Amino acid sequence: MQNRLKKANLEKIKARLRSYSKEDIEFNEPHFSIKLDREKIDLKEVIKNVLKPDKLVFAGISKSKNPNYKYVFDLYFKLSKNRIFKIPVSMKSKSLYLITIFKITRRIQDEAIKYYQKAKYHQKS
Repeated sequence: MQNRLKKANLEKIKARLRSYSKEDIEFNEPHFSIKLDREKIDLKEVIKNVLKPDKLVFAGISKSKNPNYKYVFDLYFKLSKNRIFKIPVSMKSKSLYLITIFKITRRIQDEAIKYYQKAKYHQKS
């Protein structure tokens, strides 16, 4: 689990993502393909959202464990009322490295919030 350093400037991240082309994207293989298959996510949809980040709603910055990259950017794309993609990426001037992908549904998010609040309550007791 990455420790988030800070929230990223969303407009700067969107501008930077728009500067990449499809050829600039690299994937953490075979892990990324396995996650796409397991989560039933279309690769074309992922690429479209990353290169045209109109649905990007949040970006956080964490230190990278990969020595080739300084930071990991957790990108959250809201695709519908009940569906969000979280895509951790690392960026260089001419390469965009997609580490993994998570599909978050409203139901799972609600359960996580309830668990977090319950755990927080028990710590105070």
